[in-house]
Amino acid sequence: MDDPRPFSLSVKSLVFDADRRCLILKRSDRNRNYPGKWELPGGKLSPGETFAEALIREVREEAGLHIEIDRLAGAVESELPEWRIVHLFMEARVVRGDIRLSPEHTEYGWVAVDDLPLKDMPEHFVRFVRAYRRKEERHEDTTGTG
Repeated sequence: MDDPRPFSLSVKSLVFDADRRCLILKRSDRNRNYPGKWELPGGKLSPGETFAEALIREVREEAGLHIEIDRLAGAVESELPEWRIVHLFMEARVVRGDIRLSPEHTEYGWVAVDDLPLKDMPEHFVRFVRAYRRKEERHEDTTGTG
């Protein structure tokens, strides 16, 4: 049977610092979806925005950081009662700024990618991170950098 729920698109980022740690944000308990859970920065596209423009804007709004996007990291699907959401993940790095959280988040942390699945994140983020780590391990095995 076909699922009548519409798709929505979200852009998310693995924002890395100079030590190759990844930024995570803790959602406020007042958030409607996934309250109190850790997540990667990003959000929905505004009309007319490119993926990159939306991600740069979202990271600046949520964390006060200016980033440069390096590459596509992957995608994953999740579901809410009224939507099916495709999350497009990109790798990015901080170019300037100091953390300044938006009201939708209460905490932040810098975490090694290997430690991300240990955080209390929505299941679709954990699925993405595990697939990303496997892909990176295969890349290291073929390039001899691991």
